[in-house]
Amino acid sequence: MPKLSNISISYFKFIPLQKEHLYHLLVWGIYFTLTNFNFYLSTDGHFNLLGIFIGMLLVATVLFYANIYLIIPNFWAKKRYLGQLLGMILLTGIYIFLRYLLDFHFFPYLGKEYISYSSLSKQFFADSSWFATQYFLLSFGYWYAVDGIEKERENKRMAIELFEYKLLLNKLELDFLRQQISPHFVYNVLSSVYTKVYKQSPDAAEIIMLLSEIMSYSTGASKSDDEVPLEEELRNVGRFIELEKYRYGYDFIIDFQITGSPDSADQILPLILLTFIENAFKYGDRNNAERPITIKIEIDDDKLTFYCKNVIQQISPYKKSNKIGIANTQKRLAIKYPGKFYLSNTVEGDEYVVHFSLDLRY
Repeated sequence: MPKLSNISISYFKFIPLQKEHLYHLLVWGIYFTLTNFNFYLSTDGHFNLLGIFIGMLLVATVLFYANIYLIIPNFWAKKRYLGQLLGMILLTGIYIFLRYLLDFHFFPYLGKEYISYSSLSKQFFADSSWFATQYFLLSFGYWYAVDGIEKERENKRMAIELFEYKLLLNKLELDFLRQQISPHFVYNVLSSVYTKVYKQSPDAAEIIMLLSEIMSYSTGASKSDDEVPLEEELRNVGRFIELEKYRYGYDFIIDFQITGSPDSADQILPLILLTFIENAFKYGDRNNAERPITIKIEIDDDKLTFYCKNVIQQISPYKKSNKIGIANTQKRLAIKYPGKFYLSNTVEGDEYVVHFSLDLRY
């Protein structure tokens, strides 16, 4: 049996605008005229017009619209076919009961000419079942038409957004290519400096090597819609943290943990994790021994989970940040992994907290 707690009235998705109310009335008027015109001619105009109109109104209300707004969205659209069948049986039962009240209790008070059935016969149930089947089919046709229009509009909207995003990527790529000589030049210079500095100062040489490797990785990951092995992304995160230790001194406080190991097939957009970590170092309190910057990365089968927390510096550029890096990261994730990731970045008291997870087997 379907769970009643999960049933909702899908009214606002299909509710017509005021202009479309007139279209509904017009279509029902045409349908009513066409379906009863031949009957009108065959009886020389002597037929129960009021009874037919009230009966059609009852059918439209109980069978057509109730199926569209209540039964189909909650059952058929969710592939709960047994619930759909039970719902239609229930609607048919309600319709037959209301029709019984009209034909055998209400219309007799209006006169004999309004009586369609002399008794509760098989013909009464056969006619009622036929009407129910007919209007159920009409309601399914209407629902599929409206649902198809809604999906087409959504697909067009997403196509436009994707097109605009690709235009933005092309612009960024062109801008990058114009400046590409600079990072390559710096990378080559750093490699040369490393060999000359190593004997005099191993620590300085290590800093140069880390910086050159980070620049090499970032240069190679310039196309933001191309994935890289997760193992390389994590290795670059490690380099960045080591470089920050040299930058701020080894006494700066950080709790950095990686649990699990990525599979060779695991891929991810480059520089995603680095955006959050860089923000933590830039805006966080790096010398708080009681509440250190916390970075935890967990790889569990087919899922990557990332957690980052930092105390916001009392005098911090965070409040002036336009958060462009985070916004761009969200856009990249939404385009590449729709429905496959979770991202939450919030300020909780005096802490900035990031929760991020990604399905690696999408």
